[in-house]
Amino acid sequence: MQTYLIGIDYFKLSGNFGETIFFMKKIIIQLLRFIGFIPQPKKTTVTHEDEVIFKIQDDVFFQVYWKSLPIGKGPAVILKAFGQEILKFDCFGKEKGHYHIAPNYDFRIYFVEETIEEQIQRTILELKINGLRYLKIQKDPKIKAINPNLNDFNAILKQVESTLLQHHEKLQIVKKAEVK
Repeated sequence: MQTYLIGIDYFKLSGNFGETIFFMKKIIIQLLRFIGFIPQPKKTTVTHEDEVIFKIQDDVFFQVYWKSLPIGKGPAVILKAFGQEILKFDCFGKEKGHYHIAPNYDFRIYFVEETIEEQIQRTILELKINGLRYLKIQKDPKIKAINPNLNDFNAILKQVESTLLQHHEKLQIVKKAEVK
């Protein structure tokens, strides 16, 4: 017999009534989908192109690539450790760019920055300030134990930024071609 625990990760009693209602709504929708009253969402096709891997240490790396989703396209980066996505950033521009924090990948946090260049800068800042912190708060003890050299980590972030900007240039070329 299999036991299903639906949406319990989303339930928070935080004192913020609006936030609690939001998470409860997500639980109810998941339950209704599970029992078949609401159809499952269509699977979206995600394409990763021009992928570049920047190794931080064994089993820990940044995956930088060009991403295309129905809501937008542009440069993206994932911080991965032992096969798990820790942070994921999609720099798609105004009202489309967003990021995800493990383990809540169904929840998008939208950038307040409007341009892709600004979103790339914010991404690098978030990774520099919070990237290692998010590794430390994961449940997996192997991930918690990750302790890269800070100078090496920051040097790799510069390479990640450069690659994200190169992928952004690709978006400019695509937009020019679409206009013609």
